[in-house]
Amino acid sequence: MTTETIPYFEDKNEPMIKGKPIVERNVVHVIIIDKKTQEVLCLDWKKFNWHMFIVGGIEGEEDPIQSAIREVAEETGYTNISFIAEIGKTKSAFYAAHKGENRIANATGLLFELVDESKKDVSEEEKDKHTPVWIPKDKVTEFLNVDNQFYIWEKALDILGR
Repeated sequence: MTTETIPYFEDKNEPMIKGKPIVERNVVHVIIIDKKTQEVLCLDWKKFNWHMFIVGGIEGEEDPIQSAIREVAEETGYTNISFIAEIGKTKSAFYAAHKGENRIANATGLLFELVDESKKDVSEEEKDKHTPVWIPKDKVTEFLNVDNQFYIWEKALDILGR
């Protein structure tokens, strides 16, 4: 039986802050591709210099796919996405400025396809945090600026065929 090593990232842009509480969470990193336009859905955070994929915590008894579907709807409004594959896992350490705490994130990367433009309203709280943006597939690497997101994107490109 082979066990894959889970890559560990200490975020250079948002390093952990000594004395702040440390919270460990299981999270999902969600990549959504629109195969018609070859664009990828990302988030541009307003109060923090974060350009990243959709990321959110796994709640209660959710499995990662259920969590991803919920997070996508909450953060972007998109409600009709189709699961393609689990991309891989990472572990990250960083200071979560939006929560005022250090985080250890055990992440599962998931790849989805946009089925159609079906959307629901996004809360004002979510609108205040970030803006969903569609980035051309060949420009995603230039857009991202959070360390572990590059690893997840490379794994997604292996599945998408570059």
